[in-house]
Amino acid sequence: MSILANQRRFAVDEYHAMADTGVLAPDERVELLEGLIVPMSPIGERHASCVMRLSQLLYEGSRRRANVSVQNPLRIDEHTELQPDLMLLAWRDDFYVVRHPGPGDVLLLIEVSDATVSFDRTEKCPIYARAGIPEVWLVNLPHRCVERYTEPRGSRYDTVRVLRSGTRLTPTALPDLLLPVHQVLAE
Repeated sequence: MSILANQRRFAVDEYHAMADTGVLAPDERVELLEGLIVPMSPIGERHASCVMRLSQLLYEGSRRRANVSVQNPLRIDEHTELQPDLMLLAWRDDFYVVRHPGPGDVLLLIEVSDATVSFDRTEKCPIYARAGIPEVWLVNLPHRCVERYTEPRGSRYDTVRVLRSGTRLTPTALPDLLLPVHQVLAE
């Protein structure tokens, strides 16, 4: 317990400086979670395939109404910068060249989870809710379902729906975009 109390928490700018100076390797898979540098799990085949499939569906369905971001940074606040698997962002012609997107830019955030379901649900979703991200999908590969979180309030989402094959997902921000769950899960 005393180890946790003595941990050094980093700001996003310090985290970037570590990458710029080589303290963090260019290919090192880490995120900054509430000031702590956290390793990310390796990406397995099912995970990678799901991200590719979803990115294609979102690109086709959003048709320049939203920017699609794949495994890119999201700066939540001064101490948290995560790399969600996918995001639908408010459309910008410059594709966020000047700054990473923040919570106010996110229309939909998607985490694809294979080995990290519990961590994504208990650690990341509360951060996304506190940041006011309006909609999060947790693609739960082991249980072959998609958990849809909406209506953020404090550290939680008031509405959570579990969708399985035979149903469709529709992002709140793009109500005409219908994604069959079986397509998302490749069933």
